[in-house]
Formats: sequence, C-alpha cells, structure tokens
Amino acid sequence: MKTISLKIIFIVGITILIASNAFSQEAYNLQYKFSKGKNYLYKNYTDVSSTQEVMGQKMKFNTNSQSVLRFQVNNVAENGDADMTVSFDSLTVRTYMMGRDTTLDLSSLIGKRAKATVTPLGEVKNYEMIDPIDEKFQMMSISHQISQFFAQLAGNKIKEGETWNNNRIDTVKSMGSTITDTMNFVYTLAGKETKLGHECFKIPFTTNLTMHGSGNMQGMDLYIDGTGKATGTVYFDVNSGLIVYSETNMDSNMTMSTSGEQSMVIPMTQSTKSTQTLVSD
Repeated sequence: MKTISLKIIFIVGITILIASNAFSQEAYNLQYKFSKGKNYLYKNYTDVSSTQEVMGQKMKFNTNSQSVLRFQVNNVAENGDADMTVSFDSLTVRTYMMGRDTTLDLSSLIGKRAKATVTPLGEVKNYEMIDPIDEKFQMMSISHQISQFFAQLAGNKIKEGETWNNNRIDTVKSMGSTITDTMNFVYTLAGKETKLGHECFKIPFTTNLTMHGSGNMQGMDLYIDGTGKATGTVYFDVNSGLIVYSETNMDSNMTMSTSGEQSMVIPMTQSTKSTQTLVSD
C-alpha cells in the first residue's frame, strides 16, 4: 500500500509540474481593438517642475495641465487600422512662477479636430490637423498629443517576463522653432493585474530620450539639446484591447543657447509626472 501511495503522489506531482510549466509558457499577441462608431474619452494630467539658470540666477517654475481627449472612431479597416477624429473636450494649463499663478487661455483649442489612423499595434500614422490653430499653440496641438498617446505593442506573441523594443521620433514646429524628440522604449509584459475594475495586462516600460531643436525668436538664433530618462506602467485591458490607465515619470536635462549680440547658454532640468485614465468607452 505504501508503495502504491508513493507512486500516486509521484504521478500527481509530475502532473502538477507539467500543468504549471504549460501555464507559464502561455503567450499573448496584444492588439488594440477599436470599434467603429465608438467614442473613447481619456482624462490626462501632467505636472512639470522646472529649474533653469539665466545669467547665474536660478529660476523655478511649475506647469500643470489637465485635459479630456476624445477619440471618435469613424471606420475600422479589415486589417484593424482605425480612422479617428480626435479633439479636446476640455483643457486647462496653469503655471506657477516667482509667486505668480497664471492660467493660460486655451479655449480656442477646445473642439479643434485632428485626424489620424491608428494600427492595432498602436502605431499612429497619417495624423494632421483638420481645423487650423494659432502657431503659438502647436506644442499643445491635438496632432502632437496623438503622436505620443498610444503604447506600441510587440507585434508578435509575448510571454510573461519577456520584453520588446520600440523607437519613436516626434517632430514639433512651434513659434519659428523645430524640435525633434527621439525616444527608445523597452516594454515588459509583467502579467495580469486588476486596475480600475478592469482585468489588465501590466506593462512596465523604460524610455531614453534625446532632444534636438533650432529656430529663430525675435531675431535670435535658438538651439536646444537635451536628454532624459523615464519609467512608467501601462495597464492594457485583456478583453477590450484598450489602455485603461498609464503613468509616466521622466527626468530630463537640456540646454537652450542663443547666438548674436545677446548670446547666452541656459541650462534647464525638468521633472515630469503624467497619467492617462480611460473615463468613457
């Protein structure tokens, strides 16, 4: 009897081990699942703390922005590409500097539409403004927001603990300057976790950023160079194929220099915290 019992225990143990190993090898092919006619609303929050040094004097200021971004899906192609119209439902930006609290008037951006095509992997292509906006607001434009919104998925089956890379280049033109950001992302599939009532894949990521820009402001040539590093987490709904929540923390260092009679070099450090939350789908 004892021999038979030991054999049964051994067989059960092997069965559990095989089942456990099979489960750990499960792989997922993550994709966005946009639906025609749907409106997806995201509440976005960003807080930026900056310190810059001008002619030996340090200046600190803080910028806080809150917005609700609407993605209206007009059509979904057979390959899953979604044609969207995107606009701000609300947008406020406040700055705190030298004891002054200023709220920027960005009401002219509310309802201004952009169009874009988003692939099932989160690649944003063919994005451009439909409604014209003032050039001084280009940094806050819808097209700029779209280009950085979606986490890029792997494009193949990924197992828990595995990573994938994505490189992204974003160029913004504003007030006579052109700034190009180059970002190198590393994503990791960390398993499943419940977030805001949704069963989600938890996807931590890291990012390295380089920034280069140039332009002319009030007759002065302007040059911008910088680097940054970020960490964050994306929570991707297992069933609906949507981002439910994401958070990013970034620290960056940059230098702004001017040429001409009033040439100067202005070093700047920034700490940025941002979140995106799905509020309606």
